[in-house]
Amino acid sequence: MKRRRLAELVREEAGALEEASTPREEKPGEAPPTQASPEGRGERPLPPYLTYVRKECRLRPDQLDALTALARRLNRERKGKGERITENTLIRLAVDKLLKSSSREVAEMLERYTEEGNHT
Repeated sequence: MKRRRLAELVREEAGALEEASTPREEKPGEAPPTQASPEGRGERPLPPYLTYVRKECRLRPDQLDALTALARRLNRERKGKGERITENTLIRLAVDKLLKSSSREVAEMLERYTEEGNHT
């Protein structure tokens, strides 16, 4: 039996969940719709990560190591309460914080970032 990648299995599962729901047209790059409460209908809700649009981001090894360590520490501190915190959760948090900043604040952060030698 051929080994399958996790991404293939997730795609198949997402496809099965979408087939069970009502069909709708999606635009390229658009996230799948979040499903309403499945109570009483026997439907399973989509896992939260399947509601996001995939975007690749290249990180330095030290950034990834620090993100992994932070996610692990936060998960230990929360003692199993709530959703699991992943590196992607922390990246989404950082993006949201950046997008809520003013243009001037972002420009200042970028200037400091490039001065410190942390080039893109």
